[in-house]
Amino acid sequence: MKPILHTALFALACTLLVCGCSRSGGKHINISSGEYYSEDEYEELSKGDKEAYCKDLAKELSGIKNHLNERNEELETTRDQIENLRKEIAPVERELLRTESDIRTLEKQIEYFENLPKKWVIQPGECLWIIAGYEEVYSDPVKWPRLYRGNMNIIEDPEWIWPDTILVIPRDLPRQYIIRPDEYLSLIAGYWEIYADPLDWPKLYEANKDRINDPDLVMPEQVLTIPR
Repeated sequence: MKPILHTALFALACTLLVCGCSRSGGKHINISSGEYYSEDEYEELSKGDKEAYCKDLAKELSGIKNHLNERNEELETTRDQIENLRKEIAPVERELLRTESDIRTLEKQIEYFENLPKKWVIQPGECLWIIAGYEEVYSDPVKWPRLYRGNMNIIEDPEWIWPDTILVIPRDLPRQYIIRPDEYLSLIAGYWEIYADPLDWPKLYEANKDRINDPDLVMPEQVLTIPR
């Protein structure tokens, strides 16, 4: 019978090793997977198993705390990064708001200029000086020569204009200019629609050297390129 007894004891030992040396019915748990003993199951554990279980719990808790600390550090780093980004974004947002405001202003100006009249019917008592001073024309009577230059085909003398005459109101800045008799580069550069400054005549000369040999001598009907 001894061989049979030895065999039985060996089988029991194997069972205890496989099932665990506890009085909890051999239940195995995996703390790292979130498995824990119930209160009743814990009470059924042996003293050694309780100590081992508590050590495992302490180890798991320590790991959780370490993980939590790491996550908190990452969170603080992320918060710092977000705050730095906010500081970087703030001036960009302000610039964007200014740009949007400028765009709205430009849109209003474009709409305003698009609605300005392109022609004007002369009324009795009006002269080029008066017409140029109207807000819807140039808002500046001094700019009357612009009206004259834009309508020289129908106005022989700027001091004599007639009611019901239809004037073109030039508004675009020309890219070319046809020289008229008695004109010279500084005079042309001083025109409001050119540069409004006679001292800018070298710009005209530099851009037209291929057709102007002497800046003091320009000929009528020459076509000048006007650099912008």
